[in-house]
Amino acid sequence: MLASRLSADATAQDGLHALVSSRTRPAWIALEVVVMTVGVIALGHAVAPRDPLLVQAAIPWSWFAPILVALRYGVLAGLASMLIELLAWRLLQGGSPEAVFPSLHFLGGLLLTMTCGEFSGLWRSRIRRLAQANAYLEDRIERVTKRLFMVQRSHDVLEQDLLLQPSTLRQALGDMRRRSLAGELSGPGAARAFLDFLGVHGQIESAQVLALGPSGQADGPVLAHVGQIVPVHPDDPLVRHALANQRLAHLQSDLPAHEAATDHLVAAPLTLGQGEHALLVVSRMPFLALHDEALELMAVLCSAFSDAALVGAEVPELLRHLPDCPVEFAEECSRLDRIARDFRIPSQIVVLNFDDPARAATQRRWAERRARTPDVIWPGSLAGGRERLVTLMPLVGRAAVDGYLRSVALWLAQRQGLGEAEQEQADLASMGIRAETVTLGDAPLARTLGTLLGSTGARP
Repeated sequence: MLASRLSADATAQDGLHALVSSRTRPAWIALEVVVMTVGVIALGHAVAPRDPLLVQAAIPWSWFAPILVALRYGVLAGLASMLIELLAWRLLQGGSPEAVFPSLHFLGGLLLTMTCGEFSGLWRSRIRRLAQANAYLEDRIERVTKRLFMVQRSHDVLEQDLLLQPSTLRQALGDMRRRSLAGELSGPGAARAFLDFLGVHGQIESAQVLALGPSGQADGPVLAHVGQIVPVHPDDPLVRHALANQRLAHLQSDLPAHEAATDHLVAAPLTLGQGEHALLVVSRMPFLALHDEALELMAVLCSAFSDAALVGAEVPELLRHLPDCPVEFAEECSRLDRIARDFRIPSQIVVLNFDDPARAATQRRWAERRARTPDVIWPGSLAGGRERLVTLMPLVGRAAVDGYLRSVALWLAQRQGLGEAEQEQADLASMGIRAETVTLGDAPLARTLGTLLGSTGARP
């Protein structure tokens, strides 16, 4: 099923990110440094008792321990390994009157170890940055997949029930997300709105939303219900399966045979707000409505409804400053602003103001076609026949913005039929277009965009 595949992809992504960003415990690092270094020294002592550090050998084999430690854990671990070797030389050979301190040997090993440690730290930092960027792109793909499924289901529902339900599923879900992000829905209100929404687009006879207790069990009060309330026990196998896997569970789930006895049909975790978690329990549905397509729809609806509570706190503030801002644009801005602040991976917002009323609408439509595939655009009309196009460019620097602006200028010049020489000299200013750029992470997002866009009076 689609919901199962989406859940498996998200789990694999979270596991990969945890593997890349995990840090070994300091005690284990210290133990590994000591064991590896002492092991190399012991091996050298077994091979050459008079020269256990192999100082006189053609290849300084004792360097391998600090080098490997530095590559694995960084400069400090490598220096600790070199210090152990220095102490070992002092204990094994330093007391001999014939022993001469091999300063060049230890100096060369120290420099090589520090170089390897710096190399290791640099690449670990780059891997973390790339992992964060890839996590954002994979999350974007997952959300686009969900939206495509919603479009398909919206089309089917519109065909089957156009007279009884004039609004599409996508419009209803968009209104639900906007109300949630604007702070109009929380707690029992969000639960009631979600059950009403689910009752319209899914055939349910008895369902309820339970608040989760402090221990994460389904022992909280009933926030909202539809039809007759069927008691929910925290040790119900279907409920425990849904909470343990944090995804929708139903009677066809892989429950053990001796735990298959349950009074309910579907259970799915929900997020109603920041720190507010609940559980949807469906107890009665028509027999013909309990099929894979309906379960997939229910899983996607639960996931889409919960997504509104997982975005940053900047989204409601941004919607208050810019009421006409699309929800999808505000969500992407919030995610990319957090990535820019936490990981120093910049993203850009480019605002094109088309000030020539005679050509503004045509120029804006042409400029929309030059947006890159990962870009998020927000077109709008201004007073006096002017137009505006706001483009969010994820994970790029100022150089990409310059290339984008040059591409738009060249494209508009070509569409206006200018000659090759005029195309090379064309710029946006000569066409009556003003360009402004904002780098995410440099200043508070809502205040910056509110100052830049709020005073122009855009119409959706």
